Amino acid sequence: MATTSPRAKVIELFEKHRAAPGAPFEERRFIEFLLADPKKPRAVYDSVRGLRRFNAFIYDIQLEFAICFSQKDREANYSLSKFVERVAELEASRRGSLTSLKNQVRAGPGWKSLMVANFVLLVIAAPLSRLGWPVVIVILIAVAVNGAFLRFARSEKRYFERLQARIDAAGR
Repeated sequence: MATTSPRAKVIELFEKHRAAPGAPFEERRFIEFLLADPKKPRAVYDSVRGLRRFNAFIYDIQLEFAICFSQKDREANYSLSKFVERVAELEASRRGSLTSLKNQVRAGPGWKSLMVANFVLLVIAAPLSRLGWPVVIVILIAVAVNGAFLRFARSEKRYFERLQARIDAAGR
């Protein structure tokens, strides 16, 4: 049975998450080509769709290779060869991945952002409290925002548990 090289596996997962799989891309800025037609440098970081593709790609890479990128790695705009090199470095140093994972778990899903959003919605709702329907709409928005955030937080927790198990298993 032939084994797939790390570079080939990275490209396979990259293609899986691209908006235009199989389209040509520049290796020196390959992450940007998760988008169909990146117009500017670091475009993938400037949109919800781009970030969604980027995070899904990074999460798959981490699970596949039993590694965890640091925040600095996630913000770097690596070329394809540097990215594959970084994956190999992290595979060789389980401790670095465990430290990055611990830092991400400790940082949490962004509870402070949720508190700010709830405060803003409360400020909006307070003057509308006597008007009936407008305040109901704000309350429904608050419920939706909180529900979406809680689903996200639960999903992140499950992912980090799976990643922890993968890293632990790879270290044995």
